[in-house]
Amino acid sequence: MNILIGVSGSIAIYKTLELIRLFIKNGDNVKVILTNSAKKFITPLTFESLTKNKVLDEENESWADEYNHIDIAKWADIFIIAPGTANTINKINAGIANNLLLQTYLACTKPILIAPAANTNMYIHPTTQKSLETIPHHIIEADSGLLACGDNGIGKMADVNDIFYKAMQILNTDSFWKNKNVIVTAGGTIEKIDDVRFISNFSSGKMGESLGLALYLAGANVTLLTSKTHKLPKEIQIIPFESVNDLKTKLDNLTNKNEYLFMAAAVSDYSPIAKKGKIKKDKLNSDTWDLTLHKNIDILASIKGIKKIGFKAETDEKTALNSARKALISKNADAICLNLLTKNNFGSDENEVIFITKDKEIKFSQDTKLNIAKKIIEASKSV
Repeated sequence: MNILIGVSGSIAIYKTLELIRLFIKNGDNVKVILTNSAKKFITPLTFESLTKNKVLDEENESWADEYNHIDIAKWADIFIIAPGTANTINKINAGIANNLLLQTYLACTKPILIAPAANTNMYIHPTTQKSLETIPHHIIEADSGLLACGDNGIGKMADVNDIFYKAMQILNTDSFWKNKNVIVTAGGTIEKIDDVRFISNFSSGKMGESLGLALYLAGANVTLLTSKTHKLPKEIQIIPFESVNDLKTKLDNLTNKNEYLFMAAAVSDYSPIAKKGKIKKDKLNSDTWDLTLHKNIDILASIKGIKKIGFKAETDEKTALNSARKALISKNADAICLNLLTKNNFGSDENEVIFITKDKEIKFSQDTKLNIAKKIIEASKSV
């Protein structure tokens, strides 16, 4: 993708360098427009070293080649203004184009994303707030915290990961998934033995995390129920869970508000009857300790009224496919994603999946979990 970044004069400019690195790592081509105010904070050479492209500014705009505000606006797939100062934001709203960045804005017909950065008083000023509400483009709200000026409040440019993912969502939204309400589960359940011990599994939650991100990038409204910690866009609602019963209760409260469930969590089949306090070793009077377990409810099978994509991890290649086919029927699922643990251990960043429905079986060969997730959600459109 061709990413055009407009940089106005703010101390938050240092974050823009990290934002550019994310796009470069993603394989995108990045070009930068600097205002004269921005050049007081950092030189064009820094941006040129990162992007391997010449910076466009007031001094070097050329009509003998493509380095002018008309041609560069046509070149871009998206125009990101980061940081966007209060001055820049209010001029955009008023249609003022008295510098190269603003002229490019008026010439750009591609999606525009603005990441504001300003002193708290300037940010919350009625003029700025009216502009933010009126501007007909994507705005990613500033964060709160300690500002460079020493004030504590809203005005910090958003986290660069949130800006990056929002740009990727704008560029990758799928009309099928746009604004659909979707639940994803991730991680393993935690079943207490007593107040200090528990039974769980080795699930890392990475597949569920990747599904949540893939669905967000496709434009879905994602709720992620998880027992793990994730670094995901703040627009993804994250709800923690621990036990099977905890997960079941939270899913029951959500399923009637959502259209799809991707059940990637590793749910314990059995749980101990938890004891209060700590079970003392000297009270067991034995060299062995036998735990009595009770069978848990099959959460996926119990849920109705929603499209269900389940996940099944198997270790025996000879019986795995047949087991997954049985699960598809017993859980009344719309699809089952079979994951052979002989090919990828828990915690791996890659996966290989067989996507199974009543009518077809599709093998998604070894790839990153995010790419596998993208293939799963594409296949899920037809279930």
